[in-house]
Formats: sequence, C-alpha cells, structure tokens
Amino acid sequence: MEEKMKRSKNLLRKGAALAAMSTVLVSQVPLINAFAYGEADVSQSTFKQDTDNSADFQNWLSNVWQGGEKAYAQTENVALTPGSDAADLNFSWYSAGKGTPAVKVWKDGSKSSAKVVTGNAEAISAENWQGKSYSAANKVNIADYFEENTQYHYQYTDNYTGDDSIWSAEYDYTTKATDKFSVILTGDPQVGASGSSSDYSANDASVARDAYNWNKTMQQALKTCPDASFLLSAGDQINQSGATKDNDKKTRESEYAGYLYPSVFRSLPIAATIGNHDMAGSDYSAHFNNPNSEDKLGSTAAGSDFYFNYGDVLFISLNSNNRNQEEHRTFMNKAVASNPDAKWKVVIFHSDIYGSGQPHADTDAATNRIVFAPLMDEFNIDICLTGHDHTFSRSYQILDGNVVDYDISSGSVTNPDGTLYITTGSGSGSKYYNLLNYTPYYIAERTNACLPSFSTIDFSSGSLTIKTYDYNGNKYADDFTINKTNTDMSVDEVINNAEALINGTEVNYTEDSMNSLKDALSALKQIKAAYTTASDPMIADITTNYGKDTDRVSGYGSVKNAADKSTSESGKSVNRFKKGVSTLLDKTIYIQAQEGAQAQLADYKSENAPKIDAKALEDAKTAVVNAINALTVQDDNDTVTEPSAPAEVSSADNSSTDNSSTDNGKAPQTGDNMLARVYACMAAAAAGIGAVIVGIRKKEDICER
Repeated sequence: MEEKMKRSKNLLRKGAALAAMSTVLVSQVPLINAFAYGEADVSQSTFKQDTDNSADFQNWLSNVWQGGEKAYAQTENVALTPGSDAADLNFSWYSAGKGTPAVKVWKDGSKSSAKVVTGNAEAISAENWQGKSYSAANKVNIADYFEENTQYHYQYTDNYTGDDSIWSAEYDYTTKATDKFSVILTGDPQVGASGSSSDYSANDASVARDAYNWNKTMQQALKTCPDASFLLSAGDQINQSGATKDNDKKTRESEYAGYLYPSVFRSLPIAATIGNHDMAGSDYSAHFNNPNSEDKLGSTAAGSDFYFNYGDVLFISLNSNNRNQEEHRTFMNKAVASNPDAKWKVVIFHSDIYGSGQPHADTDAATNRIVFAPLMDEFNIDICLTGHDHTFSRSYQILDGNVVDYDISSGSVTNPDGTLYITTGSGSGSKYYNLLNYTPYYIAERTNACLPSFSTIDFSSGSLTIKTYDYNGNKYADDFTINKTNTDMSVDEVINNAEALINGTEVNYTEDSMNSLKDALSALKQIKAAYTTASDPMIADITTNYGKDTDRVSGYGSVKNAADKSTSESGKSVNRFKKGVSTLLDKTIYIQAQEGAQAQLADYKSENAPKIDAKALEDAKTAVVNAINALTVQDDNDTVTEPSAPAEVSSADNSSTDNSSTDNGKAPQTGDNMLARVYACMAAAAAGIGAVIVGIRKKEDICER
C-alpha cells in the first residue's frame, strides 16, 4: 500500500515539470571535448626529480620520516572509517600485543562523561622493513552516538583493563551536517610506485617520496575543503601487488605506513575501495574497518564490497577485482534497500570502465565494463567514481553505453538519465599515464597534467557538484553539477509506473484514456529499444567462469587466450576481447576505436557514436506521464459521493519549491483524474480512517484498508 501511495503521489507532479525540462535539451549536440587543463607526455614529467631536489622534502625526510618521530616505521597508525550512517564511526589500528581494544570518546568539554566502547582484536602476523612486528589488528565500532555539527575527542587502547588502561594521545573528530555536506575524492596514491634503487629496504626512497606528496595532497584537500565529512579513495592505496613472499608483505606494510602517515587521517574517516594493487593481501581489511561488509560479497583476499549512508546519499563501494556480477547485484540490492529513498546513489570502484588512460581504458578496463556498466544502469546510479587510469576524466551522461546528448555547455545538467563517470588522477604523483591517442566518444573532459590531484564533491538535496584541483590548490578540471528536482524520474521508472497502471486491477479506466497511455508507453519503449544493447553473452560467461580454469579472463581484466584477443592491422595482439565477443564492447569500442595506424580515426564523425537524442527521450517520457495524469475512470452511472483530497495529501510532497504541476499546492485535476482520488483513498486508509468511497467507480474495493 505504501508503495502505491508513493507512486501515485509522484506521478501526479511529473508532467508539466518534465515538459518544461525538455525545453533545455538539444537533440544533436556535437560531442566536443574540453582540454582546458592540458594533456602531457608523461615521459617528459620531472615531478619525481622535482620532489627529490626539494629542500623541504629533504628536510622532512631527515627530520620526520627517517629521524625524530620515525614516521616511516609507524604501520600502526589508527584509521577511521565511516560507520553504517553518520551517527556511527569505525576504528582500526595495529598493535604489537593482542588484548581487548577500546575507544574512549566524548563531546568537547565533557571528558568526565566519556563513553568507552570495546571491540575485537584479530590475530595477524605482520612486519615492516623497519623491524616493527604486529600481532593484532584492532577493530572498534561506535554506533548511534555521534550528533551532527559537534566536536568530539577520542583516545584508544590496545588492551582495556578499566581505570588503569594505557590510552593513546587525544585526537579530535568533528561531525558535519548531513543535509548539505562535502567529501574529498582521491585515487591511486599507490605509495611506493615512484620506484627507487632502495626498494625492499628500510630507507625505501619511493615510499618516502610518495608519502611526502600524498601528505601534501591531503593537507591541501583539507585546506580547500575544510568541512569535508570523509575521504573517498578509488583504490590502489599501496603499490606492492604481490602478497605471498615475506619481503613483499614487509613492503606492503611499509607502504601502508606511508599511506596512513597524513595526520589528517586521525580526524578524517577513509572510505577506501579495493584496487588491483591492494587485492592480494589481507592487510587491506586489517587496516580498514569497513561497514556492512559482513556478507563478504564481491570478495577477494583483501576484502569485499561495502556500503554506508550519509544523510540522503547512499555510498556503495564495489571490489572490481571480483568479476562475479551476480554477487555485486545481490550486494547492491541490499545496499539500496537500506535507503530506498536516497536522493543520490554513488558507486565507487577501482576499474576505469569509462576512462581515457592509455594502458587501461580500452583494454583491461573494457573487460570490467562488461561486468559493471550494466549494474550502474540497472540501479540508476547518479555518479560512478573510478581510478586505475592515473589520469583525470569526466564522461558525458552514459546510459547503456550511449552518450545522452544533454546540453552541458553551462557545466551542469538537470534530472538526467544515465550515469556520470569520473576517473581520478594520481593522489600522490607516484605514477602517471598518457592519455589514449584518440578521445573516446564518451569523454567530456580529460587531463593528465602530471601533478597529484584530488576532487571535492558537494552534496545537497538538489545538487551534486564535483570540483577538481592539483595538490597546490589550483583548478585541475572544470566544475560540473548535476541538479535534481522532486520531479526526477528515469526512463525505467516512468515505464514501470505506466505498466503498473496498465496491468493494475484497482480502477477501471476509460478505453480512450488507457489507449492513449498505451500508445505513449509504446513510443517510449521504442526509443529505449533503439539504444538498448542486445543481450551480452560475455556477462554470463565471465560470471560463471570467474575463478575457474575455464575463465577467459586473467589478472585485472586481461584476456587470457590469444584466440580471444583483438589483433591490430600489423598482427599485434591487443589486450581486449576481439570484435564479436561482447555486444557492449562492439558498441562502445569497435564503433570508434581501431588498432594500429587507424587509432586516431581522422574520418571518425561524432554522429557515428552511440548516442541518445535527449530531447526525444524527455518528450517521450513527458508524453507517458501526461497520459497517466489524463487517465479517467469508466462511468457506469454508479455515482457515489466523492470526497476532496485531504489537506495533508496535497502538502505531503510540497516541501520543494517546485510547484510546476500544482495549483496553489493542491493536487492537480486533469480531466477526471482518478490518480488523485486513488491516492487520497490510500492516504486515508493508511491513516486508519474508515472505508473511504472514491468518486465515480465500478469496483467497491478501490479503497483497501
């Protein structure tokens, strides 16, 4: 009943607003790419040398990293992670001994009434190159405690024994608002990737260099966005991908000392997704205490998918190292059910499935596109955040591989269909990649200016804005905003609502009004069918064979068998599935990308790209909604009293300033609009009012209690 009420209420307000929105859409916008922030040949980058030659770096190296506090040995630094929602907070840290871990937390000025929460110590055996050994990964979760916009202090202990416990130093944690807030986004700090002759040693220069720049990035990020609620990391926190040899494990722990070094992390929670360099070691899950991961869906050795809610925003982190689409779908269903009315749905994973970096975007990442892109469409994800490319890119709105050609010349779009894909650059400058030597049709902007970078994302009930900067605080890419109003509905939502009414039995509608709805729905479905990718046989193939000897994929999206690989004109093997294997790749790569000398495609025209006429799509959606609003009830002369809609019904959805389809806040009446009356009946029934008789009707069971 509640679902029916929501559906009826929402549909009443769509028609006029959707009609108004369609006037700002242009059906044949050329796919023009903006390169305002530059492309670079990474072989010419002097960033590594510039760091090594910096007096500030050398001073820090001698007095902080290797001397003084010996930061390079501190793999045990505490990491905060988001809890299930804003009232929760999770903690994790290493210790030499195994006891009963605990966190003591209190509001500013109220230490005498501090709350002590104990947790669990997981047995580990870890060592870094500096000779420190650890036997426990301590986890503490504090739930339903934190209030908005409040300053707290906390301490932690490896072994809680009551009043004689030995506590850490005091740290601050200040909560933010949840109705309007900001987060920081980074990708691929990959500490240790810059390389040095001293790798596999206590004085590993690559870890030092990358930790130094990573710290600078995070310091600038907090300066640029001082009220950030948490950090979203798109993966590859560290560089060492192997985790079987003792020396590799020691390197990983030394690299984690570099990743966790920034002092901002004692007060800024980290939501770190699993990258391909993180995936092999259990040290990832030992260092981070991620929420809602207990089902272990999407698992590899490092960990699994997780999600959390912050106000009206649902954040979903997927482990893209796991190619079992069905596991991720099960997990996403659970995540969405935790906040079904979320205003924004954000997904973050490592693989750059719609990126623009030369090593990955149209090769191994394309394999992962087969698995993950359909999930973004299925769950109507607003923005998908990825890494792996070590270059920054922003896509157009992408729906089933198609660019939805909204006019985005203003740097914004309102109530769009499709998903916006962001690929982050390097968070530390440890490694850069060149851009593809052609511009994928789906890319709206890209840059690889060879400087560490970060983004901020501002959320409110009506908008989402992403801004990107380098580690000096200068703009690194254009700002972009998605606006959303209370009239927002995706194509699938419009279709599902219309089909529910056509197939419903609660009300008898006139044949003419129902036929109008059926005709409008048929037209919308035809548009959808024209841009929908045919069933992709590779989805089931990858999912079914994942992890088996019959798996046609190896590593992080590499094509295992030579017979499956694409081949250039010169006969060189290309690390992606050949044309004809995947319908999605045929559509999103082989319409545009060619191998070898044809890569830049001088004769390529944007009109050949997979593209959706946004105006036609919005007009068709509007026609369906208008037809729904125009449904009239069959008159069989069995007339009874019709009550007016209760006041609370017309005001229930009027918190928004958008009243385009209401008349002074009253429910619209389009012809003999039965929807309004059905909703009034449902509202009355839900409120416990006695049997309500609705309008001119034939069935006596329209109103159910």
